[in-house]
Formats: sequence, structure tokens, C-alpha cells
Amino acid sequence: MIENLEENLTGIAIGVRFRANFSIEDQIGRIIDQILYSKDSFFNPDIFPLVQSGIGKRQLANEETMDSLKIDNSNIILEINLGGSFNVADLETIHSKFEEQIIKGVLNSFKIKEIIRIGYIRRYIFQYKELAKKFVDKTIGETLGGINDINLRFSKKLPIEEAFVKKNLHDYYNSIFNIIKITDKEEIFMSVDFQRFYDPFLPNSMEIDFIPFIEKANSFNNKHYLPWLNNNYVEDK
Repeated sequence: MIENLEENLTGIAIGVRFRANFSIEDQIGRIIDQILYSKDSFFNPDIFPLVQSGIGKRQLANEETMDSLKIDNSNIILEINLGGSFNVADLETIHSKFEEQIIKGVLNSFKIKEIIRIGYIRRYIFQYKELAKKFVDKTIGETLGGINDINLRFSKKLPIEEAFVKKNLHDYYNSIFNIIKITDKEEIFMSVDFQRFYDPFLPNSMEIDFIPFIEKANSFNNKHYLPWLNNNYVEDK
């Protein structure tokens, strides 16, 4: 039985999607300066020594750790790989600094409005030979032999209690599972992308209840994803 998901956690991603705002392209240099050089900046040049440019987008990057912070006219996405600059013990700090400096800082300062959704991805690698074998066997069955690699993606929509009691509120959660088994590797990669969609859109980023959302995402992983994993692919029946 897998008892602690944290032991298998390899990385996270946090994303905010907003209505396409093309004025961002004119301000993206100032946005990057605020992220990197504001007083007490957490996402500073020590964390992201490189700035990479593209058409209508910028990416702060660290080639050694493969961490990144991407910005374009409709998204801002932070990706962190554990074991480099950060480990599991740093996650709470990363969450709080993202809320403080990105959501309530950058998005608010540059008046980025109409928030469409927020998402939190947790990525795991399970290095258990039996888990990888059971996943292939139970997913494919016994009718097709010799299959050693799988890339499976599925999603589940979840209701939000507030939507039942607030008039004209149709928000919902969505969870996306991605599972990959690569040939000749006795490990399995899994990720859970937990999202909250806003319907109608949130007027501005200050209305995002970010930390409660992260807590909800972590609860989903522990109370729903982990039992599903153990009951279907780990425990013998």
C-alpha cells in the first residue's frame, strides 16, 4: 500500500488563466522586472537566472533545475521540480509566495481581469515494478500481450457546494489524470491536475481564494486519488 504521496512527489505546477489581454504584450517587460527585482522577491534571479523571449510571451527559467515561470496574454504558469532549488518542505512557502507576489502582486498591479480558472498540478513517479505491471495488465487486460507502454488521460468534473446555494454561480472543479508507463522502465508517471473554473469569470485576481483552493486540491489527492490508486492497482484482492 502507498501511504504517503509526498514520498513520490517530483514536482508541481500552478497556473492562472484569464481572458486574453493583449495589452500584456506591451507591459511584459515591466511584469518581468516586478517579478524578478521587487523588494524581497521570492522568484528572483537566483531562482530564475534566465529570461527567454517568444512572440507575445516570456519565460523565466533555470536550466539546471528545469524550473520555469511562463507568462503570455492569457496565462501565467509556475513549474517547479523538486530536488533542485526546492523540496517538499518548501511547498507551503511556494504557495504563499505565488499568492502574494503573483496573484495579489503582478496580476493585481497590472489590472489583469476576468479570471477563467486556476489549476494545481502534482506530479508523481512511482518506482514500483508491481504497480507498473498491474497498471498495464488491468488497463489493457489479457487479450493483448506484449504491451509495455501506455499514455492514458481522463478527467472527472466535480461540483462546488457554493454553486448550489448562490444564484447565477456555476463554478465547478475539474480533475485531469495523466498516467504514463514507458517501455523498459519499471516506473510509472502520474499527475493530477486539479482545476477550479469560474462561471461567471472572476472580475479580478484579488477575489481568488488561492490557499483554500490548494488545500482542496491536496485533499482531493489524499482522499480520492490515493484510495483509487491503492484499491485498483496496489492492494491485492
